[in-house]
Amino acid sequence: MNMQKLVDEIINSGYTFIGIRHVSNDESYQKGDCCRNSYDWDYVVDCSTYDTESPVELPGTCAYDTRIDLGWDEPEEIQEKLEKALRESSVYFGEAIVIGGDRMEYGNDENELIIADAMVIEVLTKNVALAA
Repeated sequence: MNMQKLVDEIINSGYTFIGIRHVSNDESYQKGDCCRNSYDWDYVVDCSTYDTESPVELPGTCAYDTRIDLGWDEPEEIQEKLEKALRESSVYFGEAIVIGGDRMEYGNDENELIIADAMVIEVLTKNVALAA
């Protein structure tokens, strides 16, 4: 998939909030899948509470905010914002996917969204992620 097709997929999704998620080792998604909810971070032991005796599920899926506004942004702006978010989120490990949803809240990390009922818009190939 090239960047233009990805921008078209985002536009056609119609979601209010668009994010980049880097999936965990035990996650595998295809386009159209509903993402599982994420888990809070345990700052004392520096790991996800998913891996502790007391997991704390969040009300959605964590993602890096693209700041895309489908009601306002032109396709060129969407591509610029997407490329910027892909570059900035590349510090995270795991396969990158683009997710969307209509409800969100902010997470603890800078530029973090927690998207409720997040859906996979596209699973990114390495060449799209690296091109950004």
